Amino acid sequence: MPIHKYPRLALFAGLLALPCAAFLPAPTAEAAPPIVIGGTISETGPLAVDADYQIKGVKLAVADANAAGGWLGRKLELKLYDDKSSAGVADRLYERLITDDKVDLLIGPYSSGVTTGIAPLINKYQMATMEPGASDPSIYHSGNKWNIQGTASSLQYLDQLLPAAKDRGAKTVALLGLESAFTLACYHAREAQAKELGMKIVYQTTYSLPQPDFSSIALAVKNANPDVVVACTYYPDAVGITRSLHEQGFAPKFLGETVGPVEAPFTKAVGPLANRLVTNTGWWSNFKTPDNQGFIERYKAMFHQDPDYHAATGYAAIQVLGAAVKATNSLDQAKIRDWLLSHTVDTIQGTFKVNENGLSLGYVQDLLQIQDGVLKLVYPTANAEATLQFPYTGS
Repeated sequence: MPIHKYPRLALFAGLLALPCAAFLPAPTAEAAPPIVIGGTISETGPLAVDADYQIKGVKLAVADANAAGGWLGRKLELKLYDDKSSAGVADRLYERLITDDKVDLLIGPYSSGVTTGIAPLINKYQMATMEPGASDPSIYHSGNKWNIQGTASSLQYLDQLLPAAKDRGAKTVALLGLESAFTLACYHAREAQAKELGMKIVYQTTYSLPQPDFSSIALAVKNANPDVVVACTYYPDAVGITRSLHEQGFAPKFLGETVGPVEAPFTKAVGPLANRLVTNTGWWSNFKTPDNQGFIERYKAMFHQDPDYHAATGYAAIQVLGAAVKATNSLDQAKIRDWLLSHTVDTIQGTFKVNENGLSLGYVQDLLQIQDGVLKLVYPTANAEATLQFPYTGS
């Protein structure tokens, strides 16, 4: 029976003769692999409370970048490890990120102490690394080519406090400092400042975590009876010093502590002892920086808490890194490094700008005070939400 007499049968036979590929869906372009950003964070250990805010800022920035289409047409992916607040652990993990995981980009850990431990490795492998948690300026020396500071210098922490206290009659100072890279830089800066202002240092000491004897330190401070106590701290020692001064029955006219008091858990931990305590911040909710209010809203929606300046530094570090990738249209480390060293970027925490060694020239630290349980910006006066209240009540 000739097939041509039966058109449908002829069509069926023709289809059978076609190659199998004719029935498969048209091929689509393979999705580009994600850009992997690696890093460590102190999920555990004494730095965990502060570090948690920083990594949340990083995660939000990555989510925002992906919502906008990613970088270079590729989505972003984070690969993070817990460095346990240890420089030695971080060093091994960054080696792993670079050599085994072969991440495309790096983001630095939390704290100057941990960053100091990995800085030589970053230079060895020549990875352009944004450092949102490393304020110690000594990291960014003439031999450094690859660590890029993403926060204000430790030398600025609480630098408005002593002049303000002196203007209000304070004459004597006690200085306390944790033996860590950032806190020691802050400690020595405030020591030099007190001498320049002609204020007498009546007591000073340094200590180590995790279990210093704050009761003996607080008793020594009480016996010295300073007008101002300046403590260069992280979260756990800020809590310990505040409680111990109260237990010894001593309240200086001015009490300033770094880092810890900006975190919501601090006020919960010490209760009314936080009232009129002074601390510092590199970012605040009333900053007129691009998309600052949007950042706050999205952070609250994602994490169900208010951001602090650590969250802002983490977010801004990704903003800056993204600006470099887009401007160079590349993941080439040298191109990214050179662009970062020679350009400014407007971020939620202010203007990113560094010198030839990666040292920050743009970011600043402002002064906060806890007033009736609420953190308020008190310096600089141009942006202040309230005036500095004294004396510190200690109860």
